[in-house]
Amino acid sequence: MSDDALRPRSAALLVIGDEILSGEVEDQNTPFLTRRLWELGILVTRVVILGDRAEAIVEELRRLADGHDFVLVTGGMGPTHDDVTRPSVAAALGLPLEPHAEAREILSADYGDRLTPSEAAMADLPRGARVLRGRQQLAFAFRAGNVLVFPGVPVLLQDIFELAAEELLSSPFYKQTLWVRGKEGDFSEPLAAIQYENPEVGIGSYPVFLDGRYRCKLVLRSRDSAALERAAREVEERLDLDPPPVSQF
Repeated sequence: MSDDALRPRSAALLVIGDEILSGEVEDQNTPFLTRRLWELGILVTRVVILGDRAEAIVEELRRLADGHDFVLVTGGMGPTHDDVTRPSVAAALGLPLEPHAEAREILSADYGDRLTPSEAAMADLPRGARVLRGRQQLAFAFRAGNVLVFPGVPVLLQDIFELAAEELLSSPFYKQTLWVRGKEGDFSEPLAAIQYENPEVGIGSYPVFLDGRYRCKLVLRSRDSAALERAAREVEERLDLDPPPVSQF
């Protein structure tokens, strides 16, 4: 298997909203997206939270889009003055913002004769954007280039993501969890050697104090199942393993 085939695709999350930064609304989207993307074989390497400031969003989005395979943006899709995500995405990608026929149809079906000019403006998307829909047909996200923009409401984001995930599919990760007796310092050198000898396997060490003593949870991840098995065998042979604790996290 080639190195490129083993390389996980990367993603960044850009969470937008003064309400997140002020603590008025709890960010439920980041935990959901990081977990689901990992299950798809896509590593989230950066999460950025910004307020509703167009200039900052444009600057950060350009940086994230250049450095990641995907950028997932949440929030700021509504009709009020502080919803600046759509024009900011267009500016970051160097695209004009223009009416999108499918998005307008969705809004018209939802609002009917009650559709106001500010609500109709939610159908203005970056040129060439593709609408992403979930099972709840009256909500939508959109994709422009490698940027996917979702509504901030968790139930809507999750619904749309589950259908949009088909175009994000990558090779899944394989995973093994092993428990090691003692503190991290007790086995840091042999663990570093195992990691060096198995570069295609990511090894994370997470110390905990459970059941009255120290132990460490080792999580091994790879897109190469054979490489994962080799690394796991080395851990079993060279470190002092422990059975899983009664109280796990």
